[in-house]
Amino acid sequence: MTSRLNNVSVVKAAPTEATRERKRICIETFGCSFNASDSEVMAGLLQQAGYEMVESPEAADIVIVNSCIVKNRSYLDIRKRLGELEGSIDSESGKRPIVILAGCAPKVPEHGREFGRFPQVSPDNVNSIVEVVQRACQGQVIHRVERRIPEHRLALPKRRKNPAVEIVPIARGCLGKCSFCQTVLARGRLYSFSEDEIETAVRNALREGVKEIWLTGQDCGAYGLDRGTTLPRLLERLARVEGTFVYRLGMINPNWARLYAKELAEIYAHPRFFRFAHLPLQSGSDSVLRAMRREYTVSEFLEVCDQLRSAVPDISIATDIIAGFPTETEEDWVKTLDVLRRIEPAVVNRSRFSPRPGTAAARLSPLPSKIVARRSRELYSVTAQLVGKRLSAFKGQVLSAIVEENPRAGVSLARTETYSPVVIDRFLAPGTYVTVLLEDVEGFHLRGKVVDEVCATR
Repeated sequence: MTSRLNNVSVVKAAPTEATRERKRICIETFGCSFNASDSEVMAGLLQQAGYEMVESPEAADIVIVNSCIVKNRSYLDIRKRLGELEGSIDSESGKRPIVILAGCAPKVPEHGREFGRFPQVSPDNVNSIVEVVQRACQGQVIHRVERRIPEHRLALPKRRKNPAVEIVPIARGCLGKCSFCQTVLARGRLYSFSEDEIETAVRNALREGVKEIWLTGQDCGAYGLDRGTTLPRLLERLARVEGTFVYRLGMINPNWARLYAKELAEIYAHPRFFRFAHLPLQSGSDSVLRAMRREYTVSEFLEVCDQLRSAVPDISIATDIIAGFPTETEEDWVKTLDVLRRIEPAVVNRSRFSPRPGTAAARLSPLPSKIVARRSRELYSVTAQLVGKRLSAFKGQVLSAIVEENPRAGVSLARTETYSPVVIDRFLAPGTYVTVLLEDVEGFHLRGKVVDEVCATR
């Protein structure tokens, strides 16, 4: 039986003793750092409510899938994972886990309907996760997917995945009109958190021993435009916070970076920030950018890169490229590769174009799959060459770095001041500062040896 409760869809079923006892929860996170932050908040709320958080879905009574649908591949991964979990049975108890869908998928109508059999909670409603879990344990399927202003989001409890890294959302949503993107559907229009809230979140994290602060958002560059302030003003304020830590600034669309290029160059040069700028190009052709409804030209993008490099010569520039956009000609594609060779990026986030439901680009006639596949291979080849060249320039240098995580037993991943990845064959606690000799390049990372352990996590 289905009913309505506070504008939330509820499917009623008789609760059983087994559902009342379910207490162990695993959260699987797909996608961006904002999603990772949402997962930490959901875990914090659930732990506060008395649930036990576990790392393995096999050990869990309830599995929350925090979804990403930015690409078709992401959507297919989510669909596959939901099917796997739905069909899994614990070998000892014979029970199936309760599966809950969180993240961006519930806010896209087509996906929300497709996965309507699962309890759902959208990004604006992470503070409702305890209710959704409790109802699911009573046999009810409810969908908390209302559009809400996420007030007090930064003050919610959290369970940090990495004790050395604090993810601080500075804004959610965006002001863009990109023809290929579902961000507005999933996250809504721009809502910036106040400078006071953000600074308080930073200071609280530092008191708990955090050494890296990731400032994140769907488009950090738009921060404050709904509040009468700007991103540079926020960053200048945060730079005055004292302590032994470093900020990583998230993605900034080039149209905003162009407005603030001078101020951003000063920020990236500040010792409190990684010298790392994420500026998504998407295409090196102005005609394709117009079809994508991007609000800048190639020359404006290059102007920003030049300004940043002039002020901060060793800055790492990360960018995003879509291969095979429907209107992209061979000449357009050659221009894109030429721009990449011109800027010599440290990171290229590569995507094949995939039509996303509800977007304008989904109505365009796609290019033949063979052409898209070939361009994707070429993009990988050029990226590998450019990143390898950049990393090779560091070989033999001795640089300071901070350990970010332990990807596997006995191995540490550290980041230099330009956010270049360094793999170290030794366990070091996240947050440890080290001096490393950079010995070799392997794929898209450096391999290093510790010369000196400067200071530990606290």
